[in-house]
Amino acid sequence: MRITSITGAIMIIPLSPRAEGAVACNETHNPCEDLLWKGSRCRDGFCTNPFQGGCLRAILDSEEYNGKYSSDDTGTMESMKSLRRRLLSRPRVCNSEDGSDVVEQGLCVESENEYTEVRIYSQDWDSSMLMAWIMQIMYSELLGVPSTIESGVANKNANFYDESNRMEYGSSYDASAIENALNAKGGDCTMYKNGVDEQEYAPCAHLVMEIWFDGYDRSVESGAAEALKLVGMVAFQGWHITKFSIKRDPSLSNHFGLSGEENRRKLAETFKRPTTWRDYCTLVSTKNCSVYDGVAKRAPAEDGSEDNKYFSSGLYTGYFRVTEKNDCDANPTTCTGHALDFPCGWTSYIKQQTWHNKIALESDGNETNGGYTYGELVDIWYAANATKSDVIGLWWSPDATFSTFAGSDSALIPVLLPTTTQECLDNRVDMAKRCDPDATEIDLYGDSKGACGENHVTTRKMAVQNMQSNINTNANPKSRMSPAYDVYEAFSFTSVEINDIMGDWISRGGFDLRLATCKWMTENLDHIMKSFVPPSHPRILVPSNNSALTIAAFVFSAIAILLTIGTMGGILFKHQKGSFGRATQIEFLLLLLAGLFMVSVGSLLLAIEPSTGTCVGSIWMINVGYTTQLVPTLIRVSTIIKIVKDSMKMKIVMVDKKKMFRRSIGISGLAAIYCLFWTIFDTPHSENSLEVTGDQNEFGETIVKLSHYCDSDSDVWFYASFTYQAILLLCASALAYEMRQVPNVCDVRCFRNFVR
Repeated sequence: MRITSITGAIMIIPLSPRAEGAVACNETHNPCEDLLWKGSRCRDGFCTNPFQGGCLRAILDSEEYNGKYSSDDTGTMESMKSLRRRLLSRPRVCNSEDGSDVVEQGLCVESENEYTEVRIYSQDWDSSMLMAWIMQIMYSELLGVPSTIESGVANKNANFYDESNRMEYGSSYDASAIENALNAKGGDCTMYKNGVDEQEYAPCAHLVMEIWFDGYDRSVESGAAEALKLVGMVAFQGWHITKFSIKRDPSLSNHFGLSGEENRRKLAETFKRPTTWRDYCTLVSTKNCSVYDGVAKRAPAEDGSEDNKYFSSGLYTGYFRVTEKNDCDANPTTCTGHALDFPCGWTSYIKQQTWHNKIALESDGNETNGGYTYGELVDIWYAANATKSDVIGLWWSPDATFSTFAGSDSALIPVLLPTTTQECLDNRVDMAKRCDPDATEIDLYGDSKGACGENHVTTRKMAVQNMQSNINTNANPKSRMSPAYDVYEAFSFTSVEINDIMGDWISRGGFDLRLATCKWMTENLDHIMKSFVPPSHPRILVPSNNSALTIAAFVFSAIAILLTIGTMGGILFKHQKGSFGRATQIEFLLLLLAGLFMVSVGSLLLAIEPSTGTCVGSIWMINVGYTTQLVPTLIRVSTIIKIVKDSMKMKIVMVDKKKMFRRSIGISGLAAIYCLFWTIFDTPHSENSLEVTGDQNEFGETIVKLSHYCDSDSDVWFYASFTYQAILLLCASALAYEMRQVPNVCDVRCFRNFVR
């Protein structure tokens, strides 16, 4: 339905469900809440989307669903009660199309889990858009996964959470959307500039949730997409005829009553040509539609926007007329009746079927192939219903238009054509040639072996080839928890479920598919959570409760720092007083204390919340400090051992204290150079450590403990550091073993205790 403002009043005009979402209004009268849902407002001439902050939240918060999954509902599982509390307590997760104002208004929250955004291709028919929306709602409201809708066309918006409530149909079977997702770094479709300029627009989608035909063969064969998987919905696309036409002439229901020259006149007289509103007023109306004549209440709008309409509820009923093509008296061997064919880009074998089955029907739309646009096709079926004119042509189910007329005299009834065989399917014409201006007769009509009818098809779904691998190999451990692919894999939907939603949508005059979709999801939340949501999801991050250990490490590090500073101060004080003898070699003692001080500072940095600064500082302090602490002592003790051994052989030993000191400083300098290269080429930074627990919070979310640690892109740096420290300890241990035969002098005794 559409709402049009006329002289300050509101006139509600029912349209086909194809109306593209946005509902017009004005400031003097706001029907938005009545037509859509509580919370919708009239803004800039259109009703706002009442579900912008989350549709499950809005529905459950209504009076109608106040008791659904509530604590008072004794028949509801505790998990569903927890889910209700969560949905009511917070809005959906934000996506890349949400502006800062949406966050400020509290309509969405940023994703704490940092999942990569998933983009779903809506394509250009109702059931496909409906399933894309169901996926977007599951991702955005149940699982915290940012998600958007790809229409495939610049300036066409099908986002479920669009503020203006738009439901705009874009393209279909566009393989480039999947290929762009494959080539996006990390699978991030937000990298493509989807601006208003069609030249700059690049469609990008990770998922396609409803596929009828083989339009994505190229994507699968090239490796851009995974093999298609079944959805579970059985669908049919083929010839249909209005039910009242069969009541008038039952022979029209099958190819036996349609084919052959003996039926040419019958078809030409039965199936007249549809007439546009402008043509009716110009060619048929005696007063150019200036006076209501039971068909048109007025002429089409002067701006030309209504000229090509075949139906406009309450204004133009549509009109079917005999043209020269229907005149079998003038053209006894070439006259034809009219049939509806699909537009270019859609799958249709109607020319091959009519030609080889000798069915005198022809489509006369404005498309290159004589087909009609989707909107024109819908209008013609509605015009047939309004005027009870006979119409035959292509359509499909499940679909809103099909459901609209189901059960009435205008119901669309499948027409029986020759039985479908594999041989027939193998001899179908090439769809790429349907609208090719250079197509030959054989390109258009093909072989008679391919002129059979259609089979029912089981719809399929498709994901970009690297979707799962991008999740599993993401550098961010939070992003690796994303359930996006698992939900896609588990998702299934039946024709019955589609028809339930379509029926609810139609029962309210086409206001609006969002509400019908969300009400179905609310009613079936239990089924959705059990069937589609992976175990241990949704998840929530909670800081790891290791405060006691952190405090203990912090305290001991601080004590070590203070003791080292105090010891160093005391030694310097005694040295100035002359309390230490010359043999003390205070330079080496100060190096030892400086190393201990740096290691203590490094330990303190590791005890506090990691950041790039603390991670860099800790590797410098620990590696350089460890070297400064151990190497001078190793050099001194090894020298003492050498002196003792040489003295036992009555050898004279010369010791160069400055050389020993330079060697100690030099090795510490090498450690500093190593840390410098580490910092420059692979800067240590803070990383997340996640532990999925079996516990849940009050909202039924699985608790994931979050802690932090320092890391680099390559582990080689850490391995080299640990190996170096291990070598120092091994050397110290070897020297400690050799000191068994060394006299119990101070340095030897202290070193033994130091190594222990």
